[in-house]
Amino acid sequence: MPLKESDLILQPIDCGKGAVEPICILDPDHECCMDIPREEITFESGLLVKHGNSAIISLKLQFGDPVEEFIFDRIRNELWRNPGSKIKVIRQPEEGFQISFFLNVDNVKTVEQRTALIEYWSNFAVNMRRILTDGKMVINKYVRSRADASRLK
Repeated sequence: MPLKESDLILQPIDCGKGAVEPICILDPDHECCMDIPREEITFESGLLVKHGNSAIISLKLQFGDPVEEFIFDRIRNELWRNPGSKIKVIRQPEEGFQISFFLNVDNVKTVEQRTALIEYWSNFAVNMRRILTDGKMVINKYVRSRADASRLK
């Protein structure tokens, strides 16, 4: 089942301390979050966990070998270090998933934002497959060039 635009609607929460509390999804035992319902939505190759004003979306990817996992770890770390302006990648993904993203109310205010995020995540695995294939080709080319240079002539 695919992720729907309506699944990404988040509601601002007044935590009683004069601010919207973004910690709710990360700490459901936090005093301001105790009565806020937590919702888990499973979709094709992923999981969305909503908790009021924030959410974590996690994606499951398939790797062909350890080299692909290594390359993807580097890509995920780079996305964490330099996420861009849209969404934040969580450094350590949720258990059982390869990458997790943190969302708050500002990321999903409009239908256009929600639709763009769903399209991004729908294409994520395909785009990663292309990047991993290109990365392996570069590594193989490098290894061959080093092996050629190391041959006794």
